[in-house]
Amino acid sequence: MYIGSLSLLESLDVHRNHLRELPGSFAQLQNLRELYLSQNHFEEVPAVVLEVGNSLRVLEVASNKLGYVPDAIDRLIMIERIDAGENKIKCLPETVCSLSKLQWLSVMDNSIQELPDKFGQLAVSLKYLSTTNNPLVQPPYEVCEQGIQAILKYQEELERCEALVLSNIKMVLLGSPLAGKTSLCNALMENKCRLTKMDDRTHCMDVKLWQADKELQFEVYDFGGHKVYDFVHQFFLSPLAMNVVTVDLKQYQPAKFEEMVGKWTKALNAHSPGAVIRMVGTHVDLCTPKEVQVKCADICHQLQCQGNKLARVIQEQMRIIKEVISDSSSIAADHPMYGVTRERMLKRYHKLRAMLETRPKLQWCVATVSSAHNLKGVAELRDELVSLARNRNVFPALRHVLPETWVSLETKLVALREKCSLWLEWEEVEMLGHEAGLSADRVQPAVAYLHKRGVVLHFHDIPGLKNVVFQNPARLTDILKLLCHHDISKMLGNLGSLQLDHIQQRQLKDDLLRSGLMSTDILHHLLKEVKHPPSNIDIVVKLLERFGICYPVPMSNAGSIARAYRAESSSMYRFTLFLPVEMPVDVVQQWSPVCPQELQQLTIVCVMREVTPWGLYERFCAQIDPHVGYRLDWANGILASFGDFPLHVTRNVSKENSLNITMATRFPMGDVDRAWVCLLNVLGELRSLLKEWPGLPYTFYIGCCHCLKQGYERRQIVHYFPGELLRQRRPLGIQGLRCPQSGASETVDTRLVYPPTITDSYSSAGTESFHCTNGGQSTHIYNMQGSSYIQIGTGNEIKVSKANRE
Repeated sequence: MYIGSLSLLESLDVHRNHLRELPGSFAQLQNLRELYLSQNHFEEVPAVVLEVGNSLRVLEVASNKLGYVPDAIDRLIMIERIDAGENKIKCLPETVCSLSKLQWLSVMDNSIQELPDKFGQLAVSLKYLSTTNNPLVQPPYEVCEQGIQAILKYQEELERCEALVLSNIKMVLLGSPLAGKTSLCNALMENKCRLTKMDDRTHCMDVKLWQADKELQFEVYDFGGHKVYDFVHQFFLSPLAMNVVTVDLKQYQPAKFEEMVGKWTKALNAHSPGAVIRMVGTHVDLCTPKEVQVKCADICHQLQCQGNKLARVIQEQMRIIKEVISDSSSIAADHPMYGVTRERMLKRYHKLRAMLETRPKLQWCVATVSSAHNLKGVAELRDELVSLARNRNVFPALRHVLPETWVSLETKLVALREKCSLWLEWEEVEMLGHEAGLSADRVQPAVAYLHKRGVVLHFHDIPGLKNVVFQNPARLTDILKLLCHHDISKMLGNLGSLQLDHIQQRQLKDDLLRSGLMSTDILHHLLKEVKHPPSNIDIVVKLLERFGICYPVPMSNAGSIARAYRAESSSMYRFTLFLPVEMPVDVVQQWSPVCPQELQQLTIVCVMREVTPWGLYERFCAQIDPHVGYRLDWANGILASFGDFPLHVTRNVSKENSLNITMATRFPMGDVDRAWVCLLNVLGELRSLLKEWPGLPYTFYIGCCHCLKQGYERRQIVHYFPGELLRQRRPLGIQGLRCPQSGASETVDTRLVYPPTITDSYSSAGTESFHCTNGGQSTHIYNMQGSSYIQIGTGNEIKVSKANRE
């Protein structure tokens, strides 16, 4: 039977097979609306696909070997969704711009450097666009990441003015305290010795411009090494940056590898997969040649071991999934993939494979330097960094094309960095834009691009911040230095201008250290120590909220101590950095270790392996505040109320530096769906933060309510269902799931494992369908006339015979 004889066929799914071509009779499928060809071996979009252009709405050709998108793509006049990600595409044809009904487009993980000049006109219909992991030059990465509207504005601006080609790159200096980052920066930029005094060492971050030659400029971000600054650093990392990790070879010992090297390289790759990392050993003038050789060799060895260990973690998860896909008949109830659909497993496997393939661009040798008077190795390192920046295989998007007006506005904003005020009013920025040749309605896209690059900060989606632009982000670190100071007593000693007696001073310190509380008037007085104190404390507080450093606390929850020194016009904020380690006594009274028998418990655990993302937990604590009411906080947990239910959140960091965040709530069984809604809102905040760490290996689990009610948590033998079930429908006709810890004699209500029912995109009343999922065996198609949906199960050996291609 010809496949072309299936005249009623509307959807065909043959993804994850071994197809290289489609038969000629395929062109006869004039009712085909959806075609899924991902994860095959196509080197080009089959020409016969374009023959069904009057009906096709969805085309997925991701994870093939496509080198280009055909010019005739515009024949798909009804197409609404195209997924061409993870191929080898180098450019898109101009004809793609005429797909007037296209709503969803992904070309992520390709080799595209330029988008068609009229690409922005797709903004009329396009709702989703992904261009991630392409060496984009025109438009630059920072424009494309903002979406199709930003691309449209960029291309419209290029039509109005001259295009300029610029070469600049961000360099990030990281390392432990006193590793010599600032002294190295001085030596590289000035070609002379200027060692940093102890009192002048970097607190939080400094930003400098290094003009390496006439064409190449480095924006150097010198990060303070103290642990308390880590959560601020993430806001200034970039996947396009050159990262220099410094290690003091005089102080280095093999036992200190994780602290002095490992934490930095793991965090960089978790935040920016495939990050370019250069290891630099400092203070070689204080070491013997033998010490330098031995210590550098140990660093290289442990870096390789670290990479191999992470690879094994990922490979083990992939092995488990692959075994289940091959033979799902033997999965026991305690298997980590039990209950997970084949499609979910494949998505998880695909993500893990991409993570495994995206390793850091790390040179295993350690460059050795001294920033002391002889500047040993500095000239060689300088030449190497410049050469590395110009290497198109490493930094293919170094040169980028910008409208002349945008470059002019950047120049004017940078010139005002030393202005007394920490920010500019939007009206001032519009005036600068006018001088640069931008009308008022064209200033926002330019500022948004500069914000993405880190040149300025502008949060147009936050009411309290949308009317100001921070023209010098580095100067904001003056505020962060003060608040993030690791010497709290010294920080509070800066309140000399505030008239407090000794009792109020003691109460203030206790309030901060015991509850993390600080009022805005106290903050205002603290910031008087900054070189140019901010004039509007409300703007500062909004910025700190955006960074997840604090959140507002109703005065009814602040306690009498807080009111003792608070001005009537002031508000109270809780600063997550200063929360006490000790758990409040009230928590034990309000949340018993074992779930009461008359209640049920939903528990979701997020396990992050090998890496503890900087500040993620603290930001999570701040971002869930709109979802909760009264709350008790300590350094490693929260007990709060949301709706009629309690919310219990805890953090646990293992010796291997893995992080677990547990979210739980309790309720009567009749309220299970309402409890799910509340818990999923909190989970959504965590998922949004995890998106900022795309290289982080993490897994979600769902705690077994039966185990929790039996007290198994204390004995650490709770069974956990796979977190993939959070994105699946509740199974029809199944009331309970077996609890493996009870010997399968007890069951857990399905509603305590699966969230409320979600819509299944494939289900439709009255649709006839045929499914074949025979796990890797050869498949033949027959007796399917009249079917409107065919899925040839993933992993099958489907090939087109050369002898009979029909």
